[in-house]
Amino acid sequence: PDKDHVYLQLHHLPPEQLAMRLPGISETAMIFAGVDVTKEPIPVLPTVHYNMGGVPTNYKGQVINHTNGKDSVVTGLYACGEAASASVHGANRLGANSLLDLVVFGRACALTITEICKPEPVAPINPNAGEESVANLDRLRFADGATRTSELRNNMQRVREEKHLSEFSTLYIF
Repeated sequence: PDKDHVYLQLHHLPPEQLAMRLPGISETAMIFAGVDVTKEPIPVLPTVHYNMGGVPTNYKGQVINHTNGKDSVVTGLYACGEAASASVHGANRLGANSLLDLVVFGRACALTITEICKPEPVAPINPNAGEESVANLDRLRFADGATRTSELRNNMQRVREEKHLSEFSTLYIF
């Protein structure tokens, strides 16, 4: 009764069934607990299985800034879904609720924006708007440089690896 875990008994199931239906559990129990599930119970501890969080928002999807003990709305900034934290899930979000969260708070964001942003006359657009950006893209797209894309990629990869900037690194560089 004073332990930090409960036991999950699986040894009543035939080993063939465990191997076929629960291979991941059998392997995980052996690796992390040193337990052969065909003979011993698996110790199960309470743990975080899903990290919840995100940008704090109100029920309208407006981002909230908490300063000096007071909440204030960040004007014009909205968030919903798993990027937001409207604090409606309690201690644990159920699996299918993320889609429901997105639908409900996505709609709330849209309704709030519609309510706040009233239609105004649209300013005339310069007929040359974007021309400079398109010209810059064309300059890059049609450039006839001496360096091949594959060479550039390999050089970038080599520099990244030499400087310990890979996706998986234990080196703290800052």
